[in-house]
Amino acid sequence: MVSIKGTREGLVILLDPNREFEDIKLYLKRKMESSRGFFRGARFTVCGQAITGYQRTELEDICRQYGLIPSRDISWPFEKKTTSPGEPARLVRGVLRSGQEIRHRGNVVIVGNIHPGAQVIADGSIIIMGYCGGTIHAGVAGNNAATITALKFKPVRLSIAGITAEPASIPEGNLFPLTARLERGRIIFDSYRGKAIPPVSLNHFPG
Repeated sequence: MVSIKGTREGLVILLDPNREFEDIKLYLKRKMESSRGFFRGARFTVCGQAITGYQRTELEDICRQYGLIPSRDISWPFEKKTTSPGEPARLVRGVLRSGQEIRHRGNVVIVGNIHPGAQVIADGSIIIMGYCGGTIHAGVAGNNAATITALKFKPVRLSIAGITAEPASIPEGNLFPLTARLERGRIIFDSYRGKAIPPVSLNHFPG
């Protein structure tokens, strides 16, 4: 019903597509319990073409309870990955000021600045073509692959899939756009050019 394969990148949890999802959940939990912490600290991915995104999140949450760390960087030869030209997103033009709120079940693109007191909540990723100074929540339905990208970061609060960024880890200024993403249970920031950069001071919030 559930088999666990080890690779150089981490563990691959393979699911039997012919079994009921509730049975798979129960079997996986029993398998984790019987391991007695053997897999604790290991990175893993779940492979199953017949499961939905929400079901994948449920299985990942079970594994988290036993100390495993979900990762999207683990490949498996029997799972073909497809690419598409892009994903649909809600486009919002203009400045979001205090008291304004955007909620969307998919990805969101903001063309403008987000001021403190404004809030953006999305099931998918969030791209801000401006300054991020409000409260930003991406991947709220448990999407660990969601990201947050902005030209400048100075948020009141920032979270991905329920995990909140440590205030000290948020760069206050940068030369290039930054992307926030989850890695090993915490939020890290990478430059748009793919290199992590140290934070620099930003003394004021632009209007």
